Amino acid sequence: MIRKILLGLALAWVGFALLAEMERAVSGYDQRERLQPSAMGWRFGIPQVIRLERFLDAARPLLPPGARVAFTSPPASADETFFRHRWAAYLLPEVDLIPREDPAGATAPYVLSYSYRLNDPHLRLTRRLPGGFLYQVQGGP
Repeated sequence: MIRKILLGLALAWVGFALLAEMERAVSGYDQRERLQPSAMGWRFGIPQVIRLERFLDAARPLLPPGARVAFTSPPASADETFFRHRWAAYLLPEVDLIPREDPAGATAPYVLSYSYRLNDPHLRLTRRLPGGFLYQVQGGP
């Protein structure tokens, strides 16, 4: 009889612990509108990803599929820049998105600048997009 009571208490405790963990996980997920994580901690539904998605959705029809496109974003830590670029590459798979700082990025015919305007005499502003700019490379790098 005592074994059954102990087993029942253990089961009740495990059930309660599981529900408590689930509640913490779900409540943390539901606060995604208020999250301000670095790009490493981004997930779908947070404002940063929604802004980047809007920017890339506006650029999509202006870029030929398969084109090599350099991507740049506001200066930040190396990790932040890397993960921001990876998110952009994931959300815009139709083109070959290369970091502008990369040597191959210097030869790309298009430049997508997220969140800030570039002042480069070799770039011609093609279109102002929601959240950034699309440039076409004019001369040599």
